Amino acid sequence: MEEKLKIATRQSYGEKLAELGEKNRKIVVLDADLSGATKTNIFAKKFPDRFIDVGIAEETAVAIASG
Repeated sequence: MEEKLKIATRQSYGEKLAELGEKNRKIVVLDADLSGATKTNIFAKKFPDRFIDVGIAEETAVAIASG
C-alpha cells in the first residue's frame, strides 16, 4: 500500500493559487496581512504586481474587491 504525502490545506491553497496565476493573468490576490499563514505569499513571490496586501484591514480588502 502506497503512503500518500499529507500537506496542510493552506499549503495546497497557496500552491494552487500560484499555479492558476500562471494560467490566468486576470487573477489578483488580496490579503489582509496573513500571507504567511494562508500561504498566499507563494503567489506574491511569483506575481508581485498582482498581489495586494491591505494590512490588518479586512474591510479595505472587501472595498477593493468590490470596486
